Amino acid sequence: MAYVKRIPPIKLILTVKEYNVLIGILTKNIEGNSSEESDNLATITKEKLLKYSIPREENDKIEIDLRLYINEAADIISELLKYESNKTKEIDYYQVLLKVRETMLDSKDSI
Repeated sequence: MAYVKRIPPIKLILTVKEYNVLIGILTKNIEGNSSEESDNLATITKEKLLKYSIPREENDKIEIDLRLYINEAADIISELLKYESNKTKEIDYYQVLLKVRETMLDSKDSI
């Protein structure tokens, strides 16, 4: 069987500051988690980002090129949401969602 080279479909280009913030968030999630499963996810994601990220320098501008599979992007998003959920005020946007959907359905029914 021939070797098939799979390139991850998601390309993310970060500045050095953005890359440092992302790794910092993952590190804080590792330190602050009581759940072993969540701790493992953050650790694995951080290790992948440190191992497979590609630094590029063009015209005195440094960028970090990340290539991610869909599941890796989902892992990063979930870790970012965990981090943000610890910082933000609790507004029940689910109730807002329900009201918006209700008005949308009412407007469709009246047509």
